[in-house]
Amino acid sequence: MCENFSAEFLTNSEAAFTEIMDALTRANENINLECFMIKDDTLGRNISNILMERARSGVKVNVIFDAVGSWRLGGNFIHKLKDSGVNICVFNPFRFSKNFIHRDHRKIITIDGKTGFLGGLNIGDDFKKWRDTHLKISGQPVKELEKIFFTIWNNNNINSPVNDSPVKILASDNDKNFRVIADKYINIISNAKKRIWITTPYFMPDKKFLDSLFNASKRGVDIKLIIPAKSNHILASWASHSYIDCLLDNNIRVFTYNNKFIHAKTLTADSLIASVGSANIDRLSFEINHEVQAFIYSPEMSQKLEKIFIDDLNSCIEQLPAKRKKRPIMQKFQEKIGHLLASIL
Repeated sequence: MCENFSAEFLTNSEAAFTEIMDALTRANENINLECFMIKDDTLGRNISNILMERARSGVKVNVIFDAVGSWRLGGNFIHKLKDSGVNICVFNPFRFSKNFIHRDHRKIITIDGKTGFLGGLNIGDDFKKWRDTHLKISGQPVKELEKIFFTIWNNNNINSPVNDSPVKILASDNDKNFRVIADKYINIISNAKKRIWITTPYFMPDKKFLDSLFNASKRGVDIKLIIPAKSNHILASWASHSYIDCLLDNNIRVFTYNNKFIHAKTLTADSLIASVGSANIDRLSFEINHEVQAFIYSPEMSQKLEKIFIDDLNSCIEQLPAKRKKRPIMQKFQEKIGHLLASIL
């Protein structure tokens, strides 16, 4: 793509984990791994074994995981990592405070400052079965990922990255940058000329985001949205589906993914911009959690992500007004409950 940047979309979760583990195995200098959820299962142990082996070989290994997301991670798992020389940071441990709701939802891996991964994949056997999108990058943007990692490691504020590569990596926190990803989404949607295609596992937008979609649709922008037919969180599923009618009323096409749970968080705009990261379209990601999202200004990468979107449509059912009117009363009731709870999910 350019001299200081290359990228690849990873859409097969099992294959993505294989590629991540291969890259970790080849680390010579340092590994920085940040993940919302790490599980003590086969995949979690396989990755931890690689981290421990690399640490014993002299590689500096730093790991951040969220105290809530990884609350089932046992002390034995953590102690083994520490005893092997892996440095551990637990984000926002359990305690009663006003900041307890803020979680680290990012998924970041950097290796030797040369290779990086970010996207939707947590670490665990269950996540190999989901349809997710991860991004593998190399070159200059990996340094930006490292900086973002160390904002939590060193408890520093985020500075806006300045670089000349086609990829801009934005990270939100619960300080002054908490809406940086949401505002970037809205800016892209507000300036779109032809199309906006979005995939998200949870769709519970605020008024600003909805208004930007509605206004873009009025301008004639082709807007398509893929959400799961069924979610891993039943209330989130009810809430997400509660927005379908108002989207259809504004000429926005909605598709529900039926093959498996789709956990990808992506956006493409006008065949020019592609975005992949950890941010859902909900209040938690837009205003509360620490998130990371890559925005790639490249027709080549945007068109590749559009192709992925089109392929996903083959596993979708389009939601049409006539069919929506005939849905069961219980489903309507569930969606009303979900809509009432959308702001707190």
